Amino acid sequence: ATITCSSGYTANGATQIITCQATATWSSVSCPAVDCMALVVANAVSVAPNTRHPSVGMVTCNPGYTANGASRNVSCLPSGKWETYTCSPVDCGNSLTVSNSSVVYGSATTFGNTAAINCHQGYTGSGASVTVTCPSTGVWPVRTCASVDCGHSLTAAKGNVTFGSSTTFQQTATVTCSTGYTANGATQIITCQATATWSSVSCPAVDCMALV
Repeated sequence: ATITCSSGYTANGATQIITCQATATWSSVSCPAVDCMALVVANAVSVAPNTRHPSVGMVTCNPGYTANGASRNVSCLPSGKWETYTCSPVDCGNSLTVSNSSVVYGSATTFGNTAAINCHQGYTGSGASVTVTCPSTGVWPVRTCASVDCGHSLTAAKGNVTFGSSTTFQQTATVTCSTGYTANGATQIITCQATATWSSVSCPAVDCMALV
């Protein structure tokens, strides 16, 4: 007699021939469930206590991959293979915007990849580059390029400095020379530069020229 195993049992329907024996019983027959073997999914934790059809295993993606740890059940199929499940890295995208800078992305914008934030001159170290990494949340970290600050420490020999409302990049201050220096009180406008220093100021003594 011929035994045909059901789908998912012994090579998906392979037949077995059994024989009537002298004891008036048929020879043994077996249709064991196919074995899907170990459940392995990249970038995930996989658990499958039983690997034979129609057992079910559970896949939990690692942080930074496919919904940050969302789990689902996968079944051992009659084909002897586990259902396909992929844990893909989250994507931070290329929409990172930082004022007063240019952003340069690496080879990809997915979890673990980096982007360089290049601050413009006059902002956070005058062109300094800051590297950020796409985190498991799929959202780029917040970074800023702050304007350099020249501060209030400027003094002028033989003059008086009056600062404006701000001392940051491209803001100005007024230098009023003392009497007898540079046209007796004429003012000079100085500017906070990208180097976080004020532009040069000078209050030279007036020149009476030759005494005749």
